[in-house]
Amino acid sequence: MAATAPAAQHPNKLAFEEGVSYIFHNWTALKLAVEQDWGGVDSAEKREWFIDVIIDHFGKHGKKLDIDEVEDILAQIMTDEFNATLEDDSPYLVAKHLVLLFNQCINGNYEEVERLREKAKTQNAFVASTCVKQGNDSDEDDEDEGDDSQDTNDKNDDQDDDMDDVPQEPLVDADGWEIVRRK
Repeated sequence: MAATAPAAQHPNKLAFEEGVSYIFHNWTALKLAVEQDWGGVDSAEKREWFIDVIIDHFGKHGKKLDIDEVEDILAQIMTDEFNATLEDDSPYLVAKHLVLLFNQCINGNYEEVERLREKAKTQNAFVASTCVKQGNDSDEDDEDEGDDSQDTNDKNDDQDDDMDDVPQEPLVDADGWEIVRRK
């Protein structure tokens, strides 16, 4: 007796699931909640559960869903599962994106999924190159901590020695975060 294989999922559903995953993995509030374990040590599993809940909800209610309803669900789960009360309108923006994605996917339009896929590839390449770069920088910083007289090739150290009394403008990375420097 042959085992029955599960029925193949419809391409529209598969595309929607892929798109939802990209959206959730790029949602800054949720990324922080997972990275910082706001939902406990199983925060990453909670994110995957969250994705499944939203996919199931769209599967059951589909075209009847509106942005406000999805926003309420997103905000409630973030509060209940990750102890995060979001006041940045991101639940609304994510809900709007999800509804747009759903409407495209049910019509066989996968342009948004393809755009999200390309964005994820670009971000992953950027993160990989940044990790390599930061890994090299942190090795130099570790060596410098123990011996202040050691010469380094770091241009900022030379400038700091010459201009101790001159306030410097803060360095801001590509994401808009200020880089804190040692004195």
